[in-house]
Amino acid sequence: MEHNNWVTLTFLFVLLLVLVSNQLYPEKFTDFRNLFFSGKYFTSHQKKPSVFNFFSFILYLSHSVILSLGLFTLFKVMGFLKVEYNFLFFLQIFILLNVLIGIKYLVEKIIASIFTIDKVIDNYIFYKITYKNLLAFTLFPVLLVFIYSWTPSPITLIISTLLYLLLNLFILLKYYLKNQKLVFKYSFYFILYLCTLEIAPYIILYKVIT
Repeated sequence: MEHNNWVTLTFLFVLLLVLVSNQLYPEKFTDFRNLFFSGKYFTSHQKKPSVFNFFSFILYLSHSVILSLGLFTLFKVMGFLKVEYNFLFFLQIFILLNVLIGIKYLVEKIIASIFTIDKVIDNYIFYKITYKNLLAFTLFPVLLVFIYSWTPSPITLIISTLLYLLLNLFILLKYYLKNQKLVFKYSFYFILYLCTLEIAPYIILYKVIT
């Protein structure tokens, strides 16, 4: 798989974001990096859960760039993209992905306001986005291999995509199991959320792009 200069620049941009976050927030970044093994990030650095501080924004931007590049690679190998490494197509994926995430967030906040469970939903959204940001970084070395060293087959990419989705599902299940009383108390919201706000956006993204 031949690569173009913009792909290399995209990887360098993500590395720059990681470097900036590590330099500006070294302790917070260390706790974030160890999130799979310790919950210190949630208890020590985020007394009030927020996805709008600068550190969270850097992580989210890295996440959306990596995920967009992953989707781009998937569509390219699966044959949906006929032009080799078209930057415009990547940009369209990036914009559409962020528009969907933005709409999804607004809908979540509206539902939270309607059911007067803003605090519950704020904690849930923060937990979910934080782990998704961390999961995106696990894709980074995989994409490096796929783009620069080894051209994956369609079945390899499908398996990799399923594994990534299963990891996301595991994160949600982990939250539900840890907060069973809370989930049962607001079971209607969580069922509504899973059906319309977790599954539907990715189906829409796939349909629009293909």
